[in-house]
Amino acid sequence: MKRWRCVECGAVHTCRPTTHWRRFLAPIAVILASLAAKLGGLPWLQDESRQRQQYWHQGYLIQSRFDELPPASIDELQGRLVIVATHSTADRTTVPVPDPPHRRLAATGPP
Repeated sequence: MKRWRCVECGAVHTCRPTTHWRRFLAPIAVILASLAAKLGGLPWLQDESRQRQQYWHQGYLIQSRFDELPPASIDELQGRLVIVATHSTADRTTVPVPDPPHRRLAATGPP
């Protein structure tokens, strides 16, 4: 992931592809495959570390029990634009942006 630090505010800005949720380095498809395998009674995937997959699974358990009983399925959470594997309860949904706020990044050289 390419990251830039703002010299004015000190914030780090990331150009994240649409295949990734914010704050996650693994693609959405890998996270969902891991969760589906674990919920299906299969062992953890061999391509990812067990600890990462356990973190995603714990996040799913938090999100599935957030609003309702019985727990929501992965498809229901995705339908509500919830980041399925996040541990956050305050910043848990994705907000679709109609147009990117900055169409291009312009880099200027010294004058």
